[in-house]
Amino acid sequence: MKNDMLGLIFAENPEAGMGELTSRRALAAVPFGGRYRIIDFILSSMVNSAIINVGITTPYNYQSLTDHLGTGKDWDMDRKNNGLFILPPKDSGEQLSGEPSGGIDIIYGVNHYLSKSRQEYAVVADCNTICNMDFSEVLKFHIEHQADITLIYHKIASMPSHALKRQILLDVDDEDRVQDMHVYPAKQKTNDSYMHMFVIRKDMLMDLVDDAVAHGKHSISKDIFLWNIHRLKICAYEYTGCQLKIDDVKSFFDANLKLLTRSVREELFGLKTDMPIYTKVKDTVPTKYGKNAEVSNSIIADGCVIEGTVKNCILFRGVHIGRGASVENCIIMQNSEILENCMMANVIFDKEVVLRSGKKLIGQDTYPMVIGKGTVI
Repeated sequence: MKNDMLGLIFAENPEAGMGELTSRRALAAVPFGGRYRIIDFILSSMVNSAIINVGITTPYNYQSLTDHLGTGKDWDMDRKNNGLFILPPKDSGEQLSGEPSGGIDIIYGVNHYLSKSRQEYAVVADCNTICNMDFSEVLKFHIEHQADITLIYHKIASMPSHALKRQILLDVDDEDRVQDMHVYPAKQKTNDSYMHMFVIRKDMLMDLVDDAVAHGKHSISKDIFLWNIHRLKICAYEYTGCQLKIDDVKSFFDANLKLLTRSVREELFGLKTDMPIYTKVKDTVPTKYGKNAEVSNSIIADGCVIEGTVKNCILFRGVHIGRGASVENCIIMQNSEILENCMMANVIFDKEVVLRSGKKLIGQDTYPMVIGKGTVI
């Protein structure tokens, strides 16, 4: 089974509402956790699972993503055979006219990549779930159950109504077979939440997609899984590890701040296992702390200069916190500056934002304030 599975990652999710954070970049390229991008987690999981052929679909806004991924060297994916493939829409083989309107259209658009790949199985995944998963265990489960499709899910005890609008819930029987699906339900009838990841034989995937396109269908969940739920053997694999789904600004804010919990960091970054999270390496100087700096319960990347107070924050590379400034419960991305005597709480700064001296920005923990890239306030 080793190396007999390719990976296909969707760099976008049209249902994710990230506002200003995705106005200039793909969802997969959104910075996360001080020095990473969202895609680093699912891509690293595939690499750690001995998957040596990964394709990444990029419908639009993919320049930032390609700059980050490069040749795939930092993930040991710069290979003569197999490796990492960026699949922009105009260079991805046959494609439907117009913009892709669903997962089926996107997979159909990368048909050439799939057909030339030699692996027997494919794992298909959205980019916006932060986890550290061993997909070789999923493939083993898939083969042992003689499944046509294996959906990956996790249990959620209780979900608020607004979150249900973006959930797909599964009815799974005692033999791990999916009996029904609830797509964006109004009420929670089961705790089994589909993680938008599945394993399937590559040839079957291509056949199902071709048939769906021929019938004008677009949604993988509705038009492949739900349509074939009693025609094919669709099984479900339960993932019991830590997972953080990012599909709006609030979930992005919460997921970053959850990294301040040690147990979450240890699991997501594989600190107790041999499954590290890889990212693009940048050699910069260590962070400098002024004599009046006060920092507590925060993640600070390299290259920062801190002269003020930082509490419960995620600071990316090259951030400057000026003297007398107070920053709490904030996510501040690369090369942003908070000048002297400023106060901030519950705010997300994109890259290269400048907050002039003496300014005050206060968001709510339930509705954090977002400041776009390059803004000067």
